[in-house]
Amino acid sequence: MVTTKRSLRALLQPLALVCATGLLTGCPHDIYLKTGLGVLRGTLQDNGKVVSWKGVPYAQAPVGDLRWQAPRPVQPWRGVHDARDFGSACTQIGSMYGPPAQGSVVDINLRDVFDKPVGSEDCLFLNIWRPASKKKNLPVVLFIHGGSHMVGTSSYYRGDRLAQEDMIFISVNYRLNLFGWLNHPALKVVDDGSDPQAPLTNSGNFATLDLIQALRFVQDHIDEFGGDPGNVTIMGQSAGASSVFSLLVSPLAQGLFDKAVMLSPGLINQSPETSFNYANGLLVALTLQAGLATDADSAALWLATQTPEQLREFLYSRTPQQLVTATQLDPRLSLTPAILRDGLVQPADPNAAVASGQFNNVPVLVGLTQEEGKLFTRPAFLITSQERWTLMQTFNPDDPASTPTTLEQIVRPELLPADRPQQGTCGAEDFIVGGYNAYANLCGSPFPTALFRQFQDQALLPLLAMHQPALYAYHWGWNQQPEPWRTVYGAAHGSDVPFLLGLFDTPLFAHGYSQQNAPGRQALSDHVLQALAAFAKTGNPNHADLPVAWLPWSPAPGAPKRLLLDADDEHALLDMSAQ
Repeated sequence: MVTTKRSLRALLQPLALVCATGLLTGCPHDIYLKTGLGVLRGTLQDNGKVVSWKGVPYAQAPVGDLRWQAPRPVQPWRGVHDARDFGSACTQIGSMYGPPAQGSVVDINLRDVFDKPVGSEDCLFLNIWRPASKKKNLPVVLFIHGGSHMVGTSSYYRGDRLAQEDMIFISVNYRLNLFGWLNHPALKVVDDGSDPQAPLTNSGNFATLDLIQALRFVQDHIDEFGGDPGNVTIMGQSAGASSVFSLLVSPLAQGLFDKAVMLSPGLINQSPETSFNYANGLLVALTLQAGLATDADSAALWLATQTPEQLREFLYSRTPQQLVTATQLDPRLSLTPAILRDGLVQPADPNAAVASGQFNNVPVLVGLTQEEGKLFTRPAFLITSQERWTLMQTFNPDDPASTPTTLEQIVRPELLPADRPQQGTCGAEDFIVGGYNAYANLCGSPFPTALFRQFQDQALLPLLAMHQPALYAYHWGWNQQPEPWRTVYGAAHGSDVPFLLGLFDTPLFAHGYSQQNAPGRQALSDHVLQALAAFAKTGNPNHADLPVAWLPWSPAPGAPKRLLLDADDEHALLDMSAQ
């Protein structure tokens, strides 16, 4: 669309939704919004129901000298910033949970970037969806993606459907893996009191600080998009849920949000010492990669000759691709220690902080899936991730016989039949391995379902219940996929997210959505999506169409615990349980 200066000025109204608010016939596809930072060019979508702005910078690009630094606020821009497409994902190793090559879509060809560097250091963007209406002071949900703090991208999580519930939905990128968290003396800056950013940089919690900066952006600017900065819900899944907990306990996040949603939170935080050991291992791998040594011992000798200044220069001289590729040289580098208990960005003892009431005490909703561990069963498979992705993307859920796929093709024979019960205690002498289901849920999987449940039941929920009466929990049970995917994934970690966001085109799970299970699936999605909207608006997930009352979680024996969320092929099945 060609826009003259005069017509552009005409579009720059307080909400700048001139066409969107009136839903005028022949309204242009592009929408302009004037903010305190500059003009954004967004998109009118969903048949005129939703407006979106994607790839909106919320901090300066953490590149060059700003790598491994606390984020700086974004600077105003001149002209029009094109916010019609997602910004780059953060640098990571490609996987089914991460982004495709820049400019590509997520389809079967995602397999081509598996195990290869993808993304960019210039990635601190967020995406905003709102209803195409004149409404202001809308509740805001900021979603933090998962991916073990290693992979992932905000572009997987859209707000098209939630925005139609009179909400603003935001998905956010943040630095991942070694770019997001790294504690080493060579990366420290002088803290003489002259730079307020110095203590933050020295914390090593760069990604946690990114999220705090994103929330500050929301506080400063979301009213320009029609949002209410006094009604912000932070929501995350998996590692994103762990980040939500990190914001609950961070004194730097005080006053930046009003409610919290944690879906399947896992590993919560790590010690600075663990990160220091990781950084030393990374330096060894980088030394070998650069050809400066021939083995780990000679690498350690070379590193010992370097001053902190020289090590810093060496780290900053490596390209993003070299840095993430180096992590593939040593299995111990495959998982970066994240969310560091530094005593500033994070308390030295987060659990003690919650127990004593020294945290950002807001209403909380917590989710658990019935088969969390089934997303972490790669060691149980006969086939590679690329082969599994190919089977998933070519499978026809409405005609499985046309794309025949069997459990025997995927799962190791010693774990079949899948429903064979485990005998004995995990890791004990009387332990006898069960089938695939027991492997995923009890013993064998790196992160079995039992681990997630134990963390919630014995730590997270009891701690929060000490101080917050508005504490709600659910148990996710939907597993109506055609076989073999009902067994392979079922109610796996993350399988609830598409229902909550109304996104049944999500590539990771779309192979399980058939016409046969559509009625029950859609009914369940309607219930939970509206419950999320109600919680974001009021701090209570109950709504008029919910068939049962969702009661707060209580630690008392026999008291209400979780709302069971399930469906058969035809109907949603909800039950308030003491489990």
